[in-house]
Amino acid sequence: MSTDLEKDLSRLALRASTRFFLKSVELLTRAVSDGDILRGVIFLAIVDANTRHLRPADPVARSFGGTNDRVPDEMRRPVSVHALALDLALPYETTRRHVNALIDHGLCERVEAGIVVRAEVLERDAMLATHRRNIENLRTLFRDLRDGGVDLEP
Repeated sequence: MSTDLEKDLSRLALRASTRFFLKSVELLTRAVSDGDILRGVIFLAIVDANTRHLRPADPVARSFGGTNDRVPDEMRRPVSVHALALDLALPYETTRRHVNALIDHGLCERVEAGIVVRAEVLERDAMLATHRRNIENLRTLFRDLRDGGVDLEP
């Protein structure tokens, strides 16, 4: 049975993580999709799919962990619109329409094997500024949890 303290900490964690999530969504949608949340999520799903195979425990993936390091385009794996639609549980046509809009805005491109977000796109000033703001957003989440008494150690 949960104690009152555990319930309080759980509620605090829920509120703090909700604020983090909403701020992250706001930053993302402003950066890549003119306020369209779904388009921003699809963009993020493409970025994730392109580099998902590079797990943190992999020595190759760790070599791209530095501040100025980037995953080279030749290591990014394209993703099909169909796979994106399945991953996000969205209709194919909706996903295709948003991917086409992202392509039209120069945020991703269609290659032979699917869709890819090039490193150059992620290094644009607006993207880097969004990344910095989201890192601060993450720090705020950790600070709120710590200050509220949530033990962040495993």
